[in-house]
Amino acid sequence: MKQRIDQIPAIWFIFSSLLSLFCLGIYVWGGIEGLAWKEVSELIPQSISLFPESNTSPQSSIFLVRQHYYVQSVAPVFWPMLLGALLAILGLTLLGQFVQSWAKVSWRQIVLGLLVWCGIIFWRNVQLSAMEWFSFLHSPWVIIACISAGWLCILSSSAIPSIILEISHSPDKTSSQKKFMGFMLFYLINLILSMGNLWGFWTSTLYVPAFIILEISFAIGMFRRLRLDEKPQQRLYAALFLLSHSILIPFLWNNNEVGIRALESWGFMTHIAMTLLFPVFLWSNFKEPIQQNLAIYKVIHKAHFIPIYLIQIGVFIVCVSWVFARQGTAWHQIVAAYYNEQGDVEHFVGDRMLEQMSYKNAMIHSKLNQKSNLSLARMSQAAGDIEKQAYYLQTSQIKNPKEKNFVALANIYGNENQWFESLFTLKKAHQLFPESPQISTQLSRVYEQLKQIDSAAYYVVMAKELASTSPITWANLLYFDVRHGSQIGKKDEIASWSTSSDHAVKSNLLALFWQNKHELPTQYPQEAFDVQLDVRDFALVYNSSLYFKGQSTSYPIQEWIKDPNWLQKFPEIAFLDAWQDYYHQQPLRALNKLDLLVQKENETKAQEYRLILQHWKQELLEVKAKVRLENVSQARSAIQSYPFSVGILQQALPLLHQANRHQEAYQASLAAVQWNEDLAAFYPLYIQEAYQQGEISYAEEAMTRLKKLDPALYQTHATAFSMAKEKAVNRQKF
Repeated sequence: MKQRIDQIPAIWFIFSSLLSLFCLGIYVWGGIEGLAWKEVSELIPQSISLFPESNTSPQSSIFLVRQHYYVQSVAPVFWPMLLGALLAILGLTLLGQFVQSWAKVSWRQIVLGLLVWCGIIFWRNVQLSAMEWFSFLHSPWVIIACISAGWLCILSSSAIPSIILEISHSPDKTSSQKKFMGFMLFYLINLILSMGNLWGFWTSTLYVPAFIILEISFAIGMFRRLRLDEKPQQRLYAALFLLSHSILIPFLWNNNEVGIRALESWGFMTHIAMTLLFPVFLWSNFKEPIQQNLAIYKVIHKAHFIPIYLIQIGVFIVCVSWVFARQGTAWHQIVAAYYNEQGDVEHFVGDRMLEQMSYKNAMIHSKLNQKSNLSLARMSQAAGDIEKQAYYLQTSQIKNPKEKNFVALANIYGNENQWFESLFTLKKAHQLFPESPQISTQLSRVYEQLKQIDSAAYYVVMAKELASTSPITWANLLYFDVRHGSQIGKKDEIASWSTSSDHAVKSNLLALFWQNKHELPTQYPQEAFDVQLDVRDFALVYNSSLYFKGQSTSYPIQEWIKDPNWLQKFPEIAFLDAWQDYYHQQPLRALNKLDLLVQKENETKAQEYRLILQHWKQELLEVKAKVRLENVSQARSAIQSYPFSVGILQQALPLLHQANRHQEAYQASLAAVQWNEDLAAFYPLYIQEAYQQGEISYAEEAMTRLKKLDPALYQTHATAFSMAKEKAVNRQKF
């Protein structure tokens, strides 16, 4: 049992170190940003010859994919708050143990008091839901955690100087003093550089950021406390450590940067003050041991004249004065962070009014903080209030401009057809972020909208050079070559893109080779894939189906059409359905579908479909199929593939009758006549089938039509028609 108790300090140190490393990892990563890149693809129609082998090839549209970036607002994440709440519960438990030990209050009294207090609170708020309870308890938790973080900064401010004192100890006094003063001077200079960068006095990268120093000091402070025998001090430090990190984790993850800046400001204030006061503390208490070069780092927590806690109180007073000497900047920042955190909680509760009020209250204390502005921009975007969204985005980038903010603003202007405003915004962004491929991509799109094709081509190439491995830049360069015939793509590069698996690249590449009448590279992949309701997928399916015709993969287009989202997003799916039927052995069904589209579409599109319809009909008529049919299965298959072949019909119809499929035979002859009203060759077949079915009036109408089209052919079959009519009349008598 004693061995397990002895292991507790080591376990606590490992746990606290891992927690510090976790926070440092989030800090280095940067947390979730308020804005996130989202790729947007557009379908751009491009006219092309569908049947280049034909002299009268109809023109139709294939689709190019043009891509750019859309900036999506990102909502906060709940799990860091939940993790913070668990750490806070553990920290409050340890804090209660410290208070009980320090005040010597019995546990029975503490538990009884908590039960009474909790009972009253629960009785007065029994109607609250689980999330409302979380919101209700969240406010005091954040306040306690922020106070704990402030005190932890003070308590740990002596941790790094203490370690410096320990590692500076050498066999001789002179060497010890030189090392100590050198390390302390280096540490102080780093703190000053960090302070100057944080407050905007200068820009330098030759410093360790304040937050990293804070986490190191927290971990070292925990290590030093756990080495002591005073259990109450261990509990107090552990409680403050847990409570501080309970709020640091949601601050870091949800990018509540104003709270981190407040803690960094307070942290280096306390560390600078302690760095200046620590040598005075050592000399006042340990003058004689220092002169004798003794290892005073082992006893500094037991100062004789001036206890360390008095120095810490002095640090607190100095730093509070320093804060308010700067117009209370750190104070306003931490209050703004508190309201931002409240706004995040209200977001999950679902109370949009309180959420908005919280973020606006945060802006009262820190108008330019990113968290509040981006959160309000997100709410304005959801509400469709474009003007407010633009205002908050502009405000958010005054102090810390970011490329996503510029792109988001430019997109707003573009959506409102204010392309010059969009251009000016992106040009300013390009000056600040010249290495951003996203901004170059957006500039190309805006210049294209303004009909400045040369400038658009320049930025397409620039985006490709900045992101040479990005499929978006490849697809846009191919799009530009096809759309504007610019030939800005290098042949060897374009050939290497043939193996790309990106559907936008494959679709635009196919369009480029099709337009230039070049053969596709042998390595161009032509395989089936799981098609999603996505612009890039549709463009590839559409273009490849039109290009490869009967050699393309057969997709379940009829199933897609049943989903109204497909028809709404891609109306051309109906034409693709007819196209696939025609080139996958269902030509008659394709003709019927395309004929319906001709009746539904506007005149321009209807004329385009009429030309395709005529081409298909002519193609079916020109087919000279030499097939010997031996059974009904072959007959049905032949009629399906060659519905306008007289020879096929002459062989197939008798086989259908032998199998008692009289109606199918009649429908086959009827379809041939309906689609070819001016061709006399199909009428004899239809007239015989009409009489066979008892459709005497239809047969007589067809005979009249045949007399006008080809009297000689009519005379050839007149006797057969008379006999067929006589049989039909006799059948009707019974």
